Amino acid sequence: MADITVDVKKCQKTTDLLHHLGEALNFPDWYGANFDALFDCLCEASEPSCILLSGLANFATRQPQDFAILLEVLHAACAARAEAEAPLTILIDTPAANVAPWPDA
Repeated sequence: MADITVDVKKCQKTTDLLHHLGEALNFPDWYGANFDALFDCLCEASEPSCILLSGLANFATRQPQDFAILLEVLHAACAARAEAEAPLTILIDTPAANVAPWPDA
């Protein structure tokens, strides 16, 4: 289903999460491991088109404000890629406000 799965369950701090995403998604050297750079890199790439972020529950519990920011960044990147006709889908395995749950099979 996903082009790439990124397991972030060991990431308890925002800096750890952002560094791990940069490594797993092969972001360029200029990636600054912050939310702005995450948005920029997700928008600039045409691949992957589907990312599964696995294990976000720990991060969401420990860093609820940054989890909310992460969701906003991911949503904005998906919207920007759709507008550029290079769609991006990001799946998360953690319930979140304003994010529809995956339908039962």
